[in-house]
Amino acid sequence: GTASASVCKHLDLQPRHLKMAAPSAPPPMFYLADIGGNQALDAFYLLIMGVFVFFMQCGFALLEAGTVRSKNTKNILLKNLLDACLGAIIWWAWGMGVAYGDSASEDGNVFIGTAVGGPGAFLAAGWGTPKGGFDGSDGYTISLWFFQYVFAAAAATIVSGAVAERAQLVAYLIYTSVITGFIYPVVVHWVWCNNGFLSGAFTADKSKTILGGCLDFAGSGVVHMTGGVAALCGAFVIKPRIGRFDENGNAVPMPGQSTPFQVLGTFILWMGWYGFNPGSTLGITPAGYGPIMARAAMCTTLSAAVGGITVVFFDRIFSKTYDVGMVCNGILAG
Repeated sequence: GTASASVCKHLDLQPRHLKMAAPSAPPPMFYLADIGGNQALDAFYLLIMGVFVFFMQCGFALLEAGTVRSKNTKNILLKNLLDACLGAIIWWAWGMGVAYGDSASEDGNVFIGTAVGGPGAFLAAGWGTPKGGFDGSDGYTISLWFFQYVFAAAAATIVSGAVAERAQLVAYLIYTSVITGFIYPVVVHWVWCNNGFLSGAFTADKSKTILGGCLDFAGSGVVHMTGGVAALCGAFVIKPRIGRFDENGNAVPMPGQSTPFQVLGTFILWMGWYGFNPGSTLGITPAGYGPIMARAAMCTTLSAAVGGITVVFFDRIFSKTYDVGMVCNGILAG
């Protein structure tokens, strides 16, 4: 199979894939550009999967708005909106370049993407020109940029819930600019770029990697662990909300304003993961990609379902109640 030669001659990206019997080795993504009409199908597939992931921003907004107290609703919603807006500009200006710049270049940096081989993805300056190694006319390049952008936005938004109701807007915007522009794309370069020192799947020269690198199919480490560690650090520095614990250190209930918002947000996030995980094949037309996509969808479904049921079971044992919010957390954790 073949679906975006122009993109990957510059980035040398390959579809992230699971280790399974079929296919034994999905073809590199730069082969994907020569399959004629199918390149449009792969671009469309990637765009639709990206839309699913982008819709997770709505899920985050509803979940967090339903969890906080009513006086903080506008604040948390504004943070979610600005996450998406700032993230798009930063990812276009330099985020994509920091993540995938100089991919496959012999002089490429193993730690961070640069413009050693030309402007490339920085400001999209190398796109759409044969000299730059990109062919923006096939649509796959831009679809790939969009898909990577929504991943970056998701990583940034994870933190907004961890610091809800106790982070000033300006401070939060500084954080989201730093994680979207420098922290997250640098981690992407490590793991998903052909030159990254942790990229076991993509770095062709294994001497550049540490112990052969690692595999991350859909971002469990690159996206969720990065966002989770940032959230943990933020919560540790800012400390709990005023009144969250009594003088003896016992937690004081602080119920959110809307259980329906929490549940609706959870379902939207669950749906968004069907773009996040199956979409990480980065294509659909090459032989064997269909089974990978389908298996990812099945695993996503079962993981969320088992997470929800597990929390219901243990929460009933320890608290003697059924808590909708806890079930939502279990589903998302799954």
